Parts: sequence; C-alpha cells; structure tokens
Amino acid sequence: MNNPLQSYFRQPAIYVTLPSKGRWYPPGTVTMNEQHEVGIMPMTAKDELTIKTPDALMNGQATVDVIKSCVPDIKDPWLMPSVDTDSVLLGIRLATYGDQMEITSSVPNTSETQTVNVNLTAVLDQIGPVNWQNELLLSNGLKIHVRPLDYRHITKNLMKTYEEQRLIRTVNDSQMDEGEKLEKFQSIFSKLSTLNIDSMVTMIEKIVLDDGKEVTDRMHIKEFVYNMDSSIAKKITQYTNTMAQVGTAPPVTIQTTPEHQEKGADKSYQVKISFDNSNFFA
Repeated sequence: MNNPLQSYFRQPAIYVTLPSKGRWYPPGTVTMNEQHEVGIMPMTAKDELTIKTPDALMNGQATVDVIKSCVPDIKDPWLMPSVDTDSVLLGIRLATYGDQMEITSSVPNTSETQTVNVNLTAVLDQIGPVNWQNELLLSNGLKIHVRPLDYRHITKNLMKTYEEQRLIRTVNDSQMDEGEKLEKFQSIFSKLSTLNIDSMVTMIEKIVLDDGKEVTDRMHIKEFVYNMDSSIAKKITQYTNTMAQVGTAPPVTIQTTPEHQEKGADKSYQVKISFDNSNFFA
C-alpha cells in the first residue's frame, strides 16, 4: 500500500554539475543527467545527527553516509574523486540551509575577528569544470599520467597523518630521554614520508616510456617511485600537489572595516572555507 505522505517526501532542492563530469568513477557508481548534474536533497534530521558523530567524522563514514542520503545519484561516495568533493558538500549545505553561511575569521595584522555572510552559490559557481592536466613529461622521456585520489584514499591519508601528528605531541611531552625521543621522531617522520610516497603511487595512473610502451602494473609503478632519483621525485611531487588542488573551493575575499585598517589591516584578505563538519553543517 502506497504511503499517502509520499508526495511530501523530500525532493532534490538543487542540481549541481560535477566538476569531473563523471570521469574517474568506476562504471555504475554515478548517474548524471545530460548536463553532468546530480540532484541534491536536503539533509534529514538523522543526517544532521550523523554528521555530528565524532568517531564517524574521523573515519569519513559520517560524510559518506550523508552523501548517500542526500545525493543518491552517487552510489558509492568512497569512490568519488577528490575534484568533486567540495562541490558535493557545498551542494548539500546549500540544499539544506540556503546560500548564506556565516564565517568568522581573524583579521590579519590585528588582534580582531569579524563575522561575515558568504554567498555559497557564488563560491560553487567559481569551481566549474576541472582542467585536469593528466600528463607530466619528464626530461628523461617518461610521461607520467596522474588521476585524482578518491575519497577513501583522502580519508585514509588524513587519519594516518592525524595519528602520527598526535604521536609527535605525545612523544614531545613525554619524559623520555632525548635519544629515545629522537628515535621515535625518526620513526614517525619515516612513516609520514612513506604515506606521501604511497599517495604519489596511487595518483599515478600509468607511465608511458619514450618508445610508447605503457606501464600500468601497480607493483612496477611502486617500484619505480621508490627507486627514482630525487630530482624526478620533486617534479612529480610538485605536479601532484598542484593537481590535488583542482576542483577545490576558491578562497573568499573579505573586506575589512576602516577600524580594522586603522589597526594595521589591509583593505581585504582571503579566507579558505573550512569543510569541518562541526561548523560547515551546523
């Protein structure tokens, strides 16, 4: 028997164009219309509670559950490429709370803070389709093809980095002698270096040799990354770090008041929107 209240169920409030246009999603994991848009529904009361669960926020499960609820066109948010993350989260915020969001920031060169309203629709419009340059040509003739990390890898990296940084603080505040601390720090920094290198391996989709042969075997690529010289590593790191910013929300320009300027502030400054779930979805 059909629910007589079904017509009152939530419907998509907005449609957001995926910057990736569906690229990098495994087959069957995303459904889009002809404009590469996905429908986004407002959060439910359960979603709002989910997004405030600390443990689920740490491991990314809360964000994934809310995306599943609000953006059913994305079947598996864990596999969503990083270039779409900011647009999807902005869309959920817009669908639920409207296009105005308060941001409190510190005014540079002063001890003051100020709170302003930001138009999130304008921020979302500035992201647009991604210009992903997936090929890096090295001086030795190798062509490195890269792809964005998916949400699972991003969350995994953030958790590992957080755990290692927390361990650094613990060791630093401990009563260990300096020799023991140094040994612990070296171990931590080694793990962080390995994390960065493994992220590079994950982003490399394939390597094309100067004779046109393509190398896609993951073990071969990993072995290459762990054995290439530092000059090549620096070029690839710089390139992947640059590409990792593609699709992210641009910073917001905030105007200062005459009072702030009298205290040393410039006429304006930029603030990066925080996607911390505790305030972004509050």
